[in-house]
Amino acid sequence: MTPEPVTQGDLPPPILGWSQSAIIGATSAEVSRALTGLRGNLIRLGLPEDALIRLELVLAEIMNNIVEHAYAGADSGDMTLEASVHGRAIWCHLRDKGRAMPGGKLPCPRRYDLDAMRMDDLPEGGFGWGLIHDLTQGLSYRRVAEENHVRFRIDLDS
Repeated sequence: MTPEPVTQGDLPPPILGWSQSAIIGATSAEVSRALTGLRGNLIRLGLPEDALIRLELVLAEIMNNIVEHAYAGADSGDMTLEASVHGRAIWCHLRDKGRAMPGGKLPCPRRYDLDAMRMDDLPEGGFGWGLIHDLTQGLSYRRVAEENHVRFRIDLDS
């Protein structure tokens, strides 16, 4: 079953009411700096450590995919990260003007039968979207007016 996309209208009334918006250069160093800053802000809100770990992992995967794939071969680019805490969740919206996702949709998670495969036969990469799908709720992707939009939430009680 495909989860319903998260939209701004889906936001419950704010409990903490915290939000942050940042424009981030499409480089590994800028992504790292942005993640460190966001984590510091969320720690100050007293959010659960496990939710912050999930959020950081998901954002690192998505943002580095933007750097490595959406802007591959480009001289420069940026992305916008909007994050907010409403209800019992951290809501995120990432936008960039890089290349669209192949096929215009999120990659399906790759699954491997670890009991049936030798460790040497496992691919070196390709696990990121599986982690993203598993660690988020309401994950969605849309291409609107030459801009990629990825939205998701991290539930604080999961």
